[in-house]
Amino acid sequence: MNSSATNKQRPHVYQFQFGDATISMLMEGYVVRNDLHPFVATNASADEVEAVAKQHHLPFPTLEHGFVTTLIKTQDKLIAFDPGFGENAPMPTAGFFNESLSQAGYHASDVDIVAISHSHPDHIGNLMTGDAPTFPNAEIVYGRTEFDYWRRGENVSQMRKPTLALFQKVAVPLADRMRFIEPNDSIAPGITALDAFGHSAGHLAFHIEQDQRRLLMLNDTVAHCAASFARPDWHFSMDDDPDAAAQTRHRLLDMAATEAIPVIAFHMPFPGLGHVEKQASGFSYHPALYQFNV
Repeated sequence: MNSSATNKQRPHVYQFQFGDATISMLMEGYVVRNDLHPFVATNASADEVEAVAKQHHLPFPTLEHGFVTTLIKTQDKLIAFDPGFGENAPMPTAGFFNESLSQAGYHASDVDIVAISHSHPDHIGNLMTGDAPTFPNAEIVYGRTEFDYWRRGENVSQMRKPTLALFQKVAVPLADRMRFIEPNDSIAPGITALDAFGHSAGHLAFHIEQDQRRLLMLNDTVAHCAASFARPDWHFSMDDDPDAAAQTRHRLLDMAATEAIPVIAFHMPFPGLGHVEKQASGFSYHPALYQFNV
């Protein structure tokens, strides 16, 4: 990924065929932080988190927190999931969805559906560019529980006041273009919303089935490629309801591991695609190698 703030070269796009669909993983950006603890585990000690990091050959306390978005091209629809910060990125190393979309061979006007998992800034900021919809021809699919929670704006924590302001800026003006869904509703043929409440009030995951192949889009159910899997009971500092999020995390990771369903997750290292395995305690994440290329 190129940006004016860094000389690092990074891949923007990873594409693979999945049954009848073409899936594109797009680098939206990343941020380097120096607070692995308590960022990914507010209810654990620094020593515990450092031990997990070392087991995975990761530095401590530095981490790279990535933002990886997903496009799915079915036979008749182009669906963008959580298209990032856009011009509302708070750091110079993020906000690159639209550039990555172009590198993948598409334009914003090509997008038929934008599916939103939840209302945090890295997922909704790109709904609008200036005063205009970023995706002029797209239907916006939004969880009803999630939208209603933020529209009411009640009991929002101090940490989430900026999120509420952004929601009012970029989501509320598009309400008349939205299709509101519940868990287990279909977004498009073969793509179903799942209850992943906890990270936010109405956070959704998505189950994808194309030509008898399955994929589980975890979104922000997991926050870190080591800690969130090894200890799903650890509370991610960005979870709005940490206890509910931990229960959701364990349920969906167990589903992925037990049913051998590959996973996509928004904050995993690019391209954010891999498998989950059960361990004696917790789970482990295994990034994809070449199995999706052949």
